[in-house]
Amino acid sequence: MSNYELTYILRPLEEAKLDAANARIAAQVKNAGGEIVARNDWGRRRLAFPIHKNHDGYYTTLYVMLPGTAVRPVERALKLNDDVLRFLCVRVDKLTPPQPPAPAPAAAATETAAAMEAAPAAQAAEAAAATPATETPTEVPATTTEGS
Repeated sequence: MSNYELTYILRPLEEAKLDAANARIAAQVKNAGGEIVARNDWGRRRLAFPIHKNHDGYYTTLYVMLPGTAVRPVERALKLNDDVLRFLCVRVDKLTPPQPPAPAPAAAATETAAAMEAAPAAQAAEAAAATPATETPTEVPATTTEGS
């Protein structure tokens, strides 16, 4: 079995229909002999351009292990599903599902906050030192020519 990342966009649906559509796609992957390792729901996002008069869509990425012969039937089922606007199935060497961000230690957070407070003052001082002092213009004596 090979590793795949299956990303698809569902048209805007109510919460119950959205869960049902995701469950239906997961069942299709399992019926094809695949195993879902991880799931990453991106949520509702604005599309770059309208697709079938839809301006928003629900993005989901499934990290799956599928036999090579099962990819075509899964793609065909996604193509026939009216709720799926777009999909992309890519074979990857290693499945790397996104990790949730680790909480920052309290000491590192206070150091970062202190550095961010000090940064604007340091930048202002550096900018003042870098700009040359402006010279005051010297007055040029006005010369008048009198007619002779």
